[in-house]
Amino acid sequence: MNNIRAKGGLPIIPEREFSWEAPPTLPKSFDIRERYPEAVVPVRHQEQCGACWAFATTTAASIRFNIKGHSYGVLSPQDLVSCDKYDGGCNGGGFYTPHVYMHETGATTDQCMSYKSFDQRVPLCPVKCDKGSAIVRHKYEEIAKYTVNDVMEGLMKDGPMYFAFTVYEDFLYHYGSGIYKHRYGRAVNGHAVTLMGWGEENGEKYWLLQNSWGPEWGENGFFRMRRGTNECGCEQYGFISGLVE
Repeated sequence: MNNIRAKGGLPIIPEREFSWEAPPTLPKSFDIRERYPEAVVPVRHQEQCGACWAFATTTAASIRFNIKGHSYGVLSPQDLVSCDKYDGGCNGGGFYTPHVYMHETGATTDQCMSYKSFDQRVPLCPVKCDKGSAIVRHKYEEIAKYTVNDVMEGLMKDGPMYFAFTVYEDFLYHYGSGIYKHRYGRAVNGHAVTLMGWGEENGEKYWLLQNSWGPEWGENGFFRMRRGTNECGCEQYGFISGLVE
C-alpha cells in the first residue's frame, strides 16, 4: 500500500489489472449474520472522526470472539483511537497496524470505554474504565492474513475480517443500495469496513460488507461491492484479522 493518505482515512489504494474466480467448491452465498446470528454486533457510526480502521477492526474482532464463545460484548473502537500509537486516531489508520495492537495489547469493551471521538476529539488513553473499574483487554492469539484465494474459506471458518478499498465520489455521495461498482468521480479517500460474506444477484457477484456510517446508511448499514474484479483496489492486498482461541 502506498503512502498517500487523505485526511481522515486509510491510504488510497492504487489499482492494477486483476482477474479472479472463487473456488467452485464453496457455496454461492454466505452471510455471517445468518450463520452466526447470536454473534453479530450492531452497525455503529464513526461520525466526524476518521476512525473507520478502528471500527472495522473491533467489529470483526467482536464477532470472532463471540463465535468462539467469549461473551465480551462489543469491543471498543475508542480504545484503538486513543491508545493505539501505531495509528493516527481520527486521522486514519493502517491495514496491518491495528491488528498488531490487537495482538500485542488487545481491546477493551464499549461498556468500559465508550466512543467519544464523534466530534474528532481524541481523549488521552485512559488508565481506568469510564466508571472507574480496571481496564481488561482481549487479545488476538495471532494475526491472520488471507489472500483472495483463501478469504472465503477463512470467512466461513474464522469469521469476519478487515476489508480496505478506495472511496470514490460516486460511492461517498450517491450509494444507497445495490451492488456497488465505481462509475464516475475522483478518488476521495481510503476506507476500511468489515467483510461479512459474499453472494450473487442476477449474475453479478458481490462482497457483503458492514460499514461504520450508521444503520440508516446504505442497506441498513451494510453494502455490497462487486466481487472478483478488484473493485476500488479491494482484492489486491488481501484481507486481515486475527485468530481467537
